Amino acid sequence: MMGRLLLTLLVAIVALPAFSGDGFDAEGYRLPPYRSPTPEAVEGAVTLNTEALKTMLSTEPGVVLIDVYNVGYANGGFLQDTPHWTLPGAIWLPNTGSTPLENRWRDYLRRHLKRLTEDDKDRALVFFCRADCWLSWNVAKRIAADGYTAVYWYRNGVDGWREADGKVEAVRPEPFIAEMAQ
Repeated sequence: MMGRLLLTLLVAIVALPAFSGDGFDAEGYRLPPYRSPTPEAVEGAVTLNTEALKTMLSTEPGVVLIDVYNVGYANGGFLQDTPHWTLPGAIWLPNTGSTPLENRWRDYLRRHLKRLTEDDKDRALVFFCRADCWLSWNVAKRIAADGYTAVYWYRNGVDGWREADGKVEAVRPEPFIAEMAQ
């Protein structure tokens, strides 16, 4: 009986997710605050450093860069009063890395990913925000769980890109419109 109890406890400990408890929800997604040191990897995604991202962008056509840095949203519009600087060619899908993720933002993310990938779940997707930012970690984990197979996480984000003398450009968020639901 004691051996069985010990085995049950051991299995329960081994079965715990990599992240649980304080700072994470029951599914293992990071809760606020989102700006703090991040791990080296995210389940279901390949972590890229700046050099690997540059190589990928120069050798693989069709890579979709997705910035997920948050911005306020109210009364049907994004509350952007200053330029948002990101990697050249990146698409900005803000508010999709929060936990819990509201259905409207989950739908916004899914609609845009379907459009951006032409409904190809094997298309390379690179998610990022800032250095030490859990928002992109959350999105990469979510998208991998949704069945996307070529998910990448650029852990250093815009901060790392700039530190490596990478160019940036100002972008606006992709539209959040009800008509996109069809």
